[in-house]
Amino acid sequence: MKIIITESQYKRLTDPNYIWVLRRYKKVKDAFNETIKDVIPCNYKSFDEYEIFFYQFFMDELHPEYYLMDNFDYEGIKEVLVDLFYTDITEHYYDAKEKCL
Repeated sequence: MKIIITESQYKRLTDPNYIWVLRRYKKVKDAFNETIKDVIPCNYKSFDEYEIFFYQFFMDELHPEYYLMDNFDYEGIKEVLVDLFYTDITEHYYDAKEKCL
């Protein structure tokens, strides 16, 4: 049996940042859920403001996982997290923003 994958799927399989996140997916997802609870969208005027603060807080939640790593690619991991969770964050922001009004 052959499995055909796209070029972007292949990139994900070989990217060390994706591999780092996937190996720790349960911890990453727990940190995401904690961040969703703690960062309240009502306090932000725009989605961009919210998104910037959200990812800073999210990376702080993951700090115990990477603080001893010398070659940790902070921006690369952040990019992977944006790719994985962008839709969830967007939906959460606009759903919560409607309730704030």
